[in-house]
Amino acid sequence: MRIKLGIRGHDLPGAPFETIDDFVSSFKNFDLDYLQLVYKKAFKNFEMDPSFLLELSEKLKENDIKVAMIGAYFNMIHPDDEKRVNGIEYFKQCMETTVVFDCPLVGSETGSANGDKWTYNEYNHTDEAFNRVVDTVKGLKFYGNNFKARPIIEGAYAHTVYCPDLLDELCDRTEITDVTIDIYNYLHIGNYMEADQIFERSMNLFKDKVRVFHLKDFNVVDGKLVQCGIGQGIMNWKKYLPIIMKETPDATLILEGVTGEDIEPSIEYIRRIENGSKD
Repeated sequence: MRIKLGIRGHDLPGAPFETIDDFVSSFKNFDLDYLQLVYKKAFKNFEMDPSFLLELSEKLKENDIKVAMIGAYFNMIHPDDEKRVNGIEYFKQCMETTVVFDCPLVGSETGSANGDKWTYNEYNHTDEAFNRVVDTVKGLKFYGNNFKARPIIEGAYAHTVYCPDLLDELCDRTEITDVTIDIYNYLHIGNYMEADQIFERSMNLFKDKVRVFHLKDFNVVDGKLVQCGIGQGIMNWKKYLPIIMKETPDATLILEGVTGEDIEPSIEYIRRIENGSKD
């Protein structure tokens, strides 16, 4: 079975795009089938225009391009309440568009008290911050029921949901059924050697809930984790991908932050593993 492999639309060469045709043309240059679609980042001067979205949907379907997730990432604990509320409202607007793309999933991370920086803050890892996230996700889940849309949530170490176990607790308390797994997101200079354990824990917890994997690779440079093309770093995708293929074959794998000249070799690397190569 062929891996359901895709990319964020705004990571494609030429983004953000002036036209739908340019967007589709850029995507078709690669051996990919799926998109993570973030309207505001994929298109210049985007507005929530139903006719534009319908045309986009039709062009994607004509070219057999499938949407795995609509990205509406916002900071659920933003210290500026107006920005937080605006993020919630935009997420809800995106939920209303899911039927157009035959994709019920709208995604976000959980956020940081550092606002637009989305960086670590001690408050992020408190019960108070987590309870705010729980309340927000509950509201989004309830709203999505009107449109058969579902929130899909992603954790990250610097944010409020900072480990797989806390994402599992969020699922329990909000009854959401869909998660995005990004192993790199959970890593920092103090724990990057534990990537295998974090992957295994994520698979054990979310085998029935993971809909999207974000694929990233990295190296350690001057004491910092620096992202690179897939197969150019130390992330153990030769181990992870066969497990993902076997245990969660319906999940979509999205290249995230892989851009420019790194896109093609990253795809080729993944396809070689898919085809059983040990190289």
